Amino acid sequence: MYNILMQNYYQFIIPRLNGKEIKTKFSRYLSLVKKGIAGFIIFGGELETVREYVRRLQDNAEIPLIISSDLEQGLGQQIDGGTLFPPAMAIASALKKRSMSKMQASNLRLLREAFEAISAEAEYAGINTILAPVLDINTNPKNPIISVRAFGEDSKTVSLFGCEMIKAIQGHGLAACGKHFPGHGDTDVDSHIKLPAVNADLSHLMKNELIPFKKAIETEVKMIMLGHLNVPSIDPSGIPVSISEKAVRFLKNKMRYQGILITDAMNMGGIGRHSEIRASFIALEAGIDLILHPSDTEKLVSYLEKKRILLNEGRLSDFRNRLRRPAVTISPDFDEHRSLSQELTGKAIKISGEFKVTGDPYLVILNDEEMTKGHVFAERLGSNFPGLKLQILRRGSRTRSISFPSGSFVIVAIFSETKAWKGGASVWVRRKISSLKDRADLFVSFGSPYLLDNTVSAAKMFVYWDSGSAQEAAAGEIICRK
Repeated sequence: MYNILMQNYYQFIIPRLNGKEIKTKFSRYLSLVKKGIAGFIIFGGELETVREYVRRLQDNAEIPLIISSDLEQGLGQQIDGGTLFPPAMAIASALKKRSMSKMQASNLRLLREAFEAISAEAEYAGINTILAPVLDINTNPKNPIISVRAFGEDSKTVSLFGCEMIKAIQGHGLAACGKHFPGHGDTDVDSHIKLPAVNADLSHLMKNELIPFKKAIETEVKMIMLGHLNVPSIDPSGIPVSISEKAVRFLKNKMRYQGILITDAMNMGGIGRHSEIRASFIALEAGIDLILHPSDTEKLVSYLEKKRILLNEGRLSDFRNRLRRPAVTISPDFDEHRSLSQELTGKAIKISGEFKVTGDPYLVILNDEEMTKGHVFAERLGSNFPGLKLQILRRGSRTRSISFPSGSFVIVAIFSETKAWKGGASVWVRRKISSLKDRADLFVSFGSPYLLDNTVSAAKMFVYWDSGSAQEAAAGEIICRK
């Protein structure tokens, strides 16, 4: 029996920790620790600084804090000094074969080394809960937010790679978190912006989207994140699964999952018609264990105290007591990890169609980002093709047509990253691809492979991401075909 008068609601909340401010605003984060906060989700910062101040926060906590971060691509995705690995779809492209019943021993070794590297760097930084793997199956080519974050388009691929990641993370004594239940892959809306709907019936979900989650549960994943998704076959009411009591019962009774349940970030538009505070209350009342990334922790706690909701403290206490307070003092081999990332990047590149560079290349860069992208790619090509012509078109530019010199080998490079709040590739970049599809000899996608659909008849190169090493590898593939 729990004493509602003594209930501490801070212990059910994981607010944001800005790593770049951890030193200057340490007293604010420390005050939350002393109030009993469950932990933090870290965004940004410099490795050694974050590591030092996370350790101080842990030293002041009665039981281990949940120090979490979105490390789908490794520590470098969030913290300066960590290694940034290719996105999930690129890793799968590098290592999988047509049949996923088995993986070559050498490729399985590389995969495990990559996931071990991600785990070791997280542990060194003081992160004990990795909000990965993504267990979504990207079955919708128009998906604006999952795309290359998914390991693939089928349940076998996603299950195999996802479970290997879980084993590596939890083998280090950390917690893995499978996301976004029951599957965000068959959507065409970014849940950061508004609530997407998954209209498949339950039979379809059981045979497809839910398989990776079932395999993750069998692998004893310690945490599952529920997505901001309207899934009528699980909850006909239309509320997001992330705050649904029916979804909680489904996970516990139908899927036999007894681990920790966490919402997706509560500052996202996908919480639907409810206010953030109200949605958080509904989630906790439904049986969700943790509220992730509320905009205002104090306001949420004040609301919960007025509602006097009765929550199970023991589950989270048991979970946190089993977490490590990482005390690793030996630095991982970051140079080796970067080399591994580069190897996977090169192996991931896939080419559809044949091409041979004849004449001087004419490079058109379609930049669908706020920041200028593509300099590494252009410079590497230019160093091998002195006659290279370059034109950079930025998102929204009104250039109507491009005149290509006779005999030019036309390369169109697309920089359109899959990221939160963007809402997918712009209409502008899609129109530019369409306008150039009959004039280009080669398209190169440094992002979503789905931008280059069957209407593009030219040769296509899929790179999956736009890191410097990815641009170098892509340029190398072109240079060797001159």
